[in-house]
Amino acid sequence: MNFIETKLSTLLEQFGGRLASFGGDPAVSDDIPLAGIQPLEKAGIKHLGFIANPKFRDQLLSTKAGAILVRESQFESLCQFLKDSAVPVPTSVAWVVSDPYLYYAKLQQWWVAHSEFKPAPGIHPRAVVDPTATIAPSAMIAANCVIGAHTKVGEGSRIEAGVVLGNQVEVGAHTRIYPNVTVYDECTIGSNCIVHAGVVIGADGFGFANEKGAWVKIPQVGRVLIADHVEIGANTTIDRGALDDTLIGFGVKLDNQIQIAHNVTVGEHSAMAGCVGVAGSTSIGARCTVGGAAMVFGHLNIPDGTHVSGASVVMSSIKEPGAYTGIFPLQEHKDWEKTAVTLKQLLKLRGEVRELKNKLK
Repeated sequence: MNFIETKLSTLLEQFGGRLASFGGDPAVSDDIPLAGIQPLEKAGIKHLGFIANPKFRDQLLSTKAGAILVRESQFESLCQFLKDSAVPVPTSVAWVVSDPYLYYAKLQQWWVAHSEFKPAPGIHPRAVVDPTATIAPSAMIAANCVIGAHTKVGEGSRIEAGVVLGNQVEVGAHTRIYPNVTVYDECTIGSNCIVHAGVVIGADGFGFANEKGAWVKIPQVGRVLIADHVEIGANTTIDRGALDDTLIGFGVKLDNQIQIAHNVTVGEHSAMAGCVGVAGSTSIGARCTVGGAAMVFGHLNIPDGTHVSGASVVMSSIKEPGAYTGIFPLQEHKDWEKTAVTLKQLLKLRGEVRELKNKLK
C-alpha cells in the first residue's frame, strides 16, 4: 500500500509523546515528512521505525529511518548503548512514548484509514438486494452480493464482492465484510467489525440424535450474535445455536480457520489464534487467550483471564484463571518412541509401586 505523506508534527499532535535526540541535542525538529512505517533495517528517511524490544538495539546502528518510536523507560539506556558503540549517532529523531508496539498499531491504523482506496457508497448494479432490505445511504454493496429479505446494513459499512447476507440479518455501522462471506438467516454482526474472506456465520451446529444406529437431525433454531469491534479471520466458522444463541462478545479477536460450535459463548476481549476448535455449549470468559490449534471440549466453563497454550487440549472445566498447557515437548522421534512406551507402562508401574509400598508396610 502506498501511504500518504504527513508531517511528524501532525502525528505528534494527534497521538502524543515527546521528541528527543539520541545524541542529546537540545533542539529537535518535528518538521519531518513521513510516509508509513517500516522495520528499522529497511526504513528510509521518510519512514517511521520502532523498537519495542531492546534486544534489537543493534539495528539502531545502521537504520536510516526519519523517526523511531522508543519506549520511555528504555530511552536513556539506548542512548548509552549508542554512545558506547563508538559509531556515529543516528540522525533519526526519537519519538519517545509509553509503548512503541501499541503506538505502531494505532499509527498503522491511521495510515491505512487515510491511504486506502475507498469505493463510493451505493449498491452495485450486479448486486441482488431484496426490496425489503434496508441499506444505509453511506454503505457500499459490491458486485455479486445477495442481500436477503428484511436485512439491515448500517451506515458506512462495506460489503465486498460475493457476500451473501440471508434474511433478517443485521450488520452494524462501519463494519467491513470481505469477499465471499456467508451469513445465515437472523444472525447479527455489530458495529466496527471486520469479517475476513470465506467466513461462514450461522451454519447449523452439529446436532443429531441416534435412532437404532441412524442419525436424526436436530434443527438448529438459535442464532449467532456478534458484538461490536469483533474481528473474524479468514475461513473461520461460527455455528448457530441449537435452541439458544451462540454469542461472541465485544472486542473478541478470532484468527483464521477457527471452529466455534453451537451455543458457545466467548467473553469480551478474548482472543484465539489459528485453527482453534471449541466444541458446543462451552463458555469462555472475558480477556482469555487460546493458542493456535488448541482444542476445547464441549459443555465446559473457562473463567475470565485464562490463557491456554497452543496445541493444548482442554478436557474439563477450569476452576481458577491462570496459564494452562497440556502438550509434550518436541523430541527426536527415537526419543519420543521411548517416551510413548514409558507412558503406556505407567498403569502397570503404578500397580507395582503400590504392591511394593504394601510390602514395606
